[in-house]
Amino acid sequence: MKILQLHSDYIEYEPTKKEAPNAEDVEKKKTRLEDILVLMTCVEKGDDASVGKAAVDDAAKFMKTMKVERVILYPYAHLSSELADPDTALAVMKDMETYAKSLKLDVVRAPFGWTKKFTIAAKGHPMAEQLHSYGKSGDGAKHSAPKAVEREIAKLDEKSLDEKKAVMFRAAKVDANELPPNDHRVIGQQMDLYSFHDAAPGMPFFHNNGMVVINELLKYWKELHKQGGYIEAKTPVILNKQLWEISGHWDKYRENMYFTKIDNEDYAVKPMNCPGGILIFRSKVHSYRNLPIRMFELGLVHRHELSGVLSGLFRVRCFTQDDAHIFMRDDQIKDEIVGVIKLITGFYKTFGFEYHMELSTRPEKSIGSDEQWAAAEAGLKGALDSVKLPYKLNPGDGAFYGPKIDFHIKDAMGRTWQCGTIQLDMTMPEKFDLNYTGADNKPHRVVMIHRTLMGSIERFLGILVEHFSGKFPLWLAPMQASVVPISEKNNEYARKIASELEAAGLRVEADLNSSTMDYKVREAQLHKVPYVLVVGEKEQAANTVAVRGRDGKVEYGVKPSDFAKMVCEKVEKKSIE
Repeated sequence: MKILQLHSDYIEYEPTKKEAPNAEDVEKKKTRLEDILVLMTCVEKGDDASVGKAAVDDAAKFMKTMKVERVILYPYAHLSSELADPDTALAVMKDMETYAKSLKLDVVRAPFGWTKKFTIAAKGHPMAEQLHSYGKSGDGAKHSAPKAVEREIAKLDEKSLDEKKAVMFRAAKVDANELPPNDHRVIGQQMDLYSFHDAAPGMPFFHNNGMVVINELLKYWKELHKQGGYIEAKTPVILNKQLWEISGHWDKYRENMYFTKIDNEDYAVKPMNCPGGILIFRSKVHSYRNLPIRMFELGLVHRHELSGVLSGLFRVRCFTQDDAHIFMRDDQIKDEIVGVIKLITGFYKTFGFEYHMELSTRPEKSIGSDEQWAAAEAGLKGALDSVKLPYKLNPGDGAFYGPKIDFHIKDAMGRTWQCGTIQLDMTMPEKFDLNYTGADNKPHRVVMIHRTLMGSIERFLGILVEHFSGKFPLWLAPMQASVVPISEKNNEYARKIASELEAAGLRVEADLNSSTMDYKVREAQLHKVPYVLVVGEKEQAANTVAVRGRDGKVEYGVKPSDFAKMVCEKVEKKSIE
């Protein structure tokens, strides 16, 4: 038996055609299930109820660990060429359902023997996709081996998927007509923000408009870090095998990494930024007086995600982490955590995001002493209690190297995304022998924090696009105003107004093409431009503009200088109105 296990935000499927002679009688209707563990199940020759039971046991353990409430058994024959006969396959699937119910699992079984079109969105964590083999095909071992799964995912559109509904499985060629109007891929096309191409699956191409939004976002992000006492760093994208062996990634994360050879030596494209930042810290001796050192990096990383779960900006192979690493003394843990919490919550407040925090403590399998864990957990809890913000406790859900605080943003569609994180690390300082010189003139072990605000800039941008439906606040809008002349006679005046506003610091353009005024206004609205400035003979004579906002209301007789002042004030305040 082979199972492609996907921890998913949702799965939506619809039976379209009976294929197997024993196909179950079901209604042809669309079903959508959210926050669910999907078991894409392929029953092979020789499989029986015991094999299915082993698969359900593994799924149940995963559900308990990840706090998943629901599971679906989804017949999926494309994972193997050694298929059981249809009657055996259906019987095994039914046995799995019965056994799952006996374990008190909330289980659903998708109809057997049908061709079904479906969409699926996997969650954004490293264990969200796993390939399992049971019975004669394996011993229940989990694999995140992308190449093995990619060959199976590549078959999705041969039988079971309608090509146009495969948007959650394809990296490129999105049909906007088949997506919700609020989807970030639809809005991205409308606003010319970014695109996706088969030449680089899972690696977005950002256009000028998209770069304007990103640059404004990062400008604000860097200002906050400067105020918070951070210093900036930049590390190479490719680092040698030895470094990844020391960090542990070579053994534990290798299947998700890309590799190359330089001068006959093995190198890896970095999936994470921390080893590079550590090397910078190690490049000089540090005194206890110099700590903490707060080092941030906009690090480009690459991870070999399964091709089947690539999804716009939400699941990519190439992305930029807004990383920071804080090197500090034991007695600085609480204050530093408080500082990061305030930085993250203040950043989210700027965009009006709803979010919640979770504190995850020591898991069963961990490294480090009891004393280290007690101090680390007390530091995180003390920081959370001191800022008086609600949080959820997740006992045993911490990383093996330390406890953590995760920030989960709620998006416009009601989904939650783990973006910000604060992780205390007791492993890397040991692995890399990171020390500082104490007041006693002896070496002492550094305490290390890994943290992000956005997590992935690409995914955060996708969330922002949907959060605002493309109607970015003024300070983020790619184009803040479009000057529209009523007729060609007013073109020169429109050009003059645009130049004046641009000189005042606004992003503005004059639409001088030969289309009608109404068409130009509609085009500006389609591109979510906050203001349309209409100018005709009357405005030209009075040196004014007619200002049309997103609400459709028009204010006449506005002086260009007054308009520029109003926009600049809103930009300065980071207003989201």
